[in-house]
Amino acid sequence: MTTLSTAGWVVHDVGLATAIGGSLFGKAALEPALDEISSPKERDRVSADAWRRYSWVQLASHVAFAAPWFIGRSLRSGREVSARAGTLTRAKDIMMGVSLVTGVACHFLGRKLGKNIDRGEGPADGQKESRVLERVVATLGSINTLTNVGILGTTAVLAMEGTKSVKGAKSAKKLP
Repeated sequence: MTTLSTAGWVVHDVGLATAIGGSLFGKAALEPALDEISSPKERDRVSADAWRRYSWVQLASHVAFAAPWFIGRSLRSGREVSARAGTLTRAKDIMMGVSLVTGVACHFLGRKLGKNIDRGEGPADGQKESRVLERVVATLGSINTLTNVGILGTTAVLAMEGTKSVKGAKSAKKLP
């Protein structure tokens, strides 16, 4: 069980790192670099193409960090951890839900925006729907990134909390 738990924890952490890192790269490097493209339509096209490719990686990363958590949670009653760890676990459950909802929404709304751009109905074309989609996807993406950072921090605190007692340490080995 320890080997399987360790593998699950690694998958969880790699998925979380991919989700956070990809979003930060997009916001901090890709999107600002697109300003170098003088044509607004070309900028929309390049952005849509890049995010379309990455959206599948982003979606897979959410599955990678969520699946081990929820599998591990289904194996635990919650009675084996401290009150603080229980509160943190419930907080992480909520953040996982928020992350999955915003991540999946970004995926599908971003793909819809990309299709609009492909049809010549993107934000640069003055299409109101595309401008709204662009803002919604950006907002949901920011919420998703911040939530994922919260999950990362909570995971670290839970790992430290799990080492404080023998019972907690045994349980911590089974949850990513």
